[in-house]
Amino acid sequence: MMANFPNRFEARAERRNWFARKDAEALLDWVEDCGHRFIGLEVAQKQDDGTWILLADSLDLSRQTENFEAIRMGRVFLSEYDGEGRMFEPVWQDRAQ
Repeated sequence: MMANFPNRFEARAERRNWFARKDAEALLDWVEDCGHRFIGLEVAQKQDDGTWILLADSLDLSRQTENFEAIRMGRVFLSEYDGEGRMFEPVWQDRAQ
């Protein structure tokens, strides 16, 4: 089953699937509540000219078997990598593109 972002999140996205920390954390709650397997986060930085740069730092949990622990690690990652102009893209198994 392919899972799309819920409408309440899709409307808040900065760019298609990218979210500020607060919304990314709320999306992690949704992923966990729905039982989706969380597999990682990508991080992008907004530049002064409005362009985005994908940062090399990302969270890859594709080998993590315990979803509860993956969600916890996602929250830690968000707190460590949050900053001015940072956006996050949560990724979960079977997510629709």
